[in-house]
Amino acid sequence: MIFIAVDEATERRLQWLIEEREWEELEQEIAKLHPHDLSEFVQSLKDEQRRQVLTRLSPKLVAQFLPELRDEIQAELLELLPPRAAAELLLHLQPDERADVLSLLSPEVRQAIMQYMPEKLRLEARALLRHPSDSAGGLMTTRVLALPKDMTVEEAIRFIRQHAGEYETIYYLYVVDEKGKLVGVLSLRELVLAPGKRKLGEVMNPDVISVPLEMDQEEVAKIVADYDLAAVPVVDKEGKLVGIVTVDDVVDVIEEEIVEDMGQIAGTGVGVDRLIEAPAIEVVKARLPWLLVALLGDGLVAASILKRFEEALASVVALSLFVPAIMTMGGNVGLQTSTIFIRGLATKEISDRLRYLLREVKIGITMALLAGAAVAVFAQLLVGKPIIGLIVGVAMFCAMSLASVMGVVIPWIFEKLKIDPAIASGPFMTTTQDITGLVVYFTLASLLLQHLG
Repeated sequence: MIFIAVDEATERRLQWLIEEREWEELEQEIAKLHPHDLSEFVQSLKDEQRRQVLTRLSPKLVAQFLPELRDEIQAELLELLPPRAAAELLLHLQPDERADVLSLLSPEVRQAIMQYMPEKLRLEARALLRHPSDSAGGLMTTRVLALPKDMTVEEAIRFIRQHAGEYETIYYLYVVDEKGKLVGVLSLRELVLAPGKRKLGEVMNPDVISVPLEMDQEEVAKIVADYDLAAVPVVDKEGKLVGIVTVDDVVDVIEEEIVEDMGQIAGTGVGVDRLIEAPAIEVVKARLPWLLVALLGDGLVAASILKRFEEALASVVALSLFVPAIMTMGGNVGLQTSTIFIRGLATKEISDRLRYLLREVKIGITMALLAGAAVAVFAQLLVGKPIIGLIVGVAMFCAMSLASVMGVVIPWIFEKLKIDPAIASGPFMTTTQDITGLVVYFTLASLLLQHLG
């Protein structure tokens, strides 16, 4: 029986077994859980209880849910275990998962563990660790089913029956030439339905989609999603098949990129998931610098602008009533525009930046006309002075129009500077829009009041 989730009764039962140190019975109960649910339960334990559970369970069982644990807990476990025991645990992981865990450790701890691993796995791990963790080479597993193009269908089926357990997936069968270059692909279904005497080179699909070792993980994820692939082969510069990236790895990448972008947009600079259970001081360090940016912009700079136009404010106090509206509308338009544009950049849906900018200008002007007209009428009715309605309406139009332009231009500039455009959102974008809105509002007010006064 596999539980879909750990219910309260099961959790209380597991907690009791831990407190009573009934390790054998605990292992039997835990073996019934899905790896994801098990990882959630283990992560919810207190530090000391978690250490006891992870060090008491069999390595084979721990290996089932180890990749699901947070990075810091994975590293903590391997540092707690003796190097020989840690190496035994890693033997039960897939090559890509093993390399990911090893990459979390210091070079000294990693070396101490790897010396107890079989030479083949040690060399395999070192090869994977050479690639950046956010590249196709860092994501891939090297256990890929590659068959020679001269092999017959019958021989291929017989080989798969004997060796299927050695590979992470056999959904796709990749065909290589005598030099190991990737030349084709066919599904397991296509293989089974093909005539037994035909060679793989005759029944394969030569138009195989592959990615290079150095391709960024976001690009890999997009290819897998666009072409609805369960796995995508990875090739070196010579076109030789070196591994595959499976869809479960891609799902992890998408989740990782989402939480990273959420963190940037929220103005934390780091992935949101890291801050959920992080120590208070770490959260402060991540969030405070960006709040200081907002304070500098919305506080000090905005105050200086208001001071600069103090005379206009003093002569027409009603102008101050509409400052929040101008700042809010400009900031929201800029944030909306930049969020959509940044997502379009990330998913590669926006190829022509200039064309998209012109489209956003059109959208921004349309919304600005409607909002500006509405607030102009409201301001005139509230204050009873047509000049105030005119100033507020025109200022709203200018602020929103500028915001729609800056919502595209600022992330575009960040992209050109090789900086994550998501940083342009959150406090940075709203602060920029607030300052711009204030300058436009009070400059326009001063000019019109002076001209009409």
